[in-house]
Amino acid sequence: MIPVVAMAILLATYALGEMCAQKTKAVLSTTLVMAVVLLAAFWSGLPSTIFKDAGVSQIGNIIAVMLIVSLGTTIDFAELKRQWKVVVTGFVCVAAAVALIILVGGPLMGRELAVAGSPIFAGGSAATLIMTTALKERGLESLSTFCIALYVTQKFIGIPIASLLLRREAKSFLKDPDNLALYADAPELPAGSVRRRPLELPAAFARPSVYLAKLAVVAVIAYFASKLTHDYVHFFVMALLMGILFCGLGFLEKDILKKSQASSLITFISTIVIFSNLADTTPADVAAVLVPLLLTAALGTVGVFLAGLACSKALHIGLGLAVSMGISCTFGFPTTMLIPQEVAEAFGTTPEEKTALTNYLLPKMLTAGFVTVTISSVLLAGVVVNLL
Repeated sequence: MIPVVAMAILLATYALGEMCAQKTKAVLSTTLVMAVVLLAAFWSGLPSTIFKDAGVSQIGNIIAVMLIVSLGTTIDFAELKRQWKVVVTGFVCVAAAVALIILVGGPLMGRELAVAGSPIFAGGSAATLIMTTALKERGLESLSTFCIALYVTQKFIGIPIASLLLRREAKSFLKDPDNLALYADAPELPAGSVRRRPLELPAAFARPSVYLAKLAVVAVIAYFASKLTHDYVHFFVMALLMGILFCGLGFLEKDILKKSQASSLITFISTIVIFSNLADTTPADVAAVLVPLLLTAALGTVGVFLAGLACSKALHIGLGLAVSMGISCTFGFPTTMLIPQEVAEAFGTTPEEKTALTNYLLPKMLTAGFVTVTISSVLLAGVVVNLL
């Protein structure tokens, strides 16, 4: 296929996915639409070489590492400290889900399937990239279809659960009149003093080209740091850790990817490379993963519920809220923003009640989604990948 035609098709597919996600308020996610469209296209005769022809196969994982480095610059430790109960609950829930999928799912559907799928349930494209890349390196490409299917469909499990439980939490919240006064205004974050950090560059270096170069430099450092551990700490996990470290030292700016003016292109390449394994996927392959997919989703959900129950009792938070924060791993942002807003609008009968509900639910769900999808899933995938 002509390279420019191949790239145009992939870009159009990505654009269609984003538009559908926007129109349906993320009910139909970008990745779900892309997976369905690409599968239909391949089964209708689209050349399986399209990813290679467009050039994304060669640079996909390189760009993905830069994206993961940038994720490290989005972590707000002050907010995580303030929401420490949310952090603990989110991590414990996804860890329990991963453990239950491996320990119980392994004997039922095969160890390789259970190990491959467990961090995918923990959420996020980064975890999916880690697993699909590792599967390809180990000659287990056939399992990638299972990973992708779980990645694009699991939100249909998590969203109804979170919506139902947050509605129950809202009813309970409104029964106590003191909550309205307590959450009448949005909490203010403590102001911190601004000081120059050790590796912070002068203002003259604040340019998009420099931002991209610095992301690439940190990705190189992450690569060699991973090699020092003999790859026990996965390259992508090390990229996240180095992103956090070099942002703290001032070498990388906060949320640097947005400042690079290349956010959309980098996100597109990092996303599209996940679907390269669909090129050789047949209808029989999809049918074969349905039962393991349902089993993985069921075990993961049970793990989240059990851990949520434990965290609810230990940290004195509502069970519905605890489980909702844990199950956020299956959908992430922007759904973590949309569900609390919809619940507040539905159950608040006055502007004061709507504001209080929003201030109570929204920060917790946003933090939970960030902890589960951005941090926990990457770290757990880096550990689990060594079990393949």
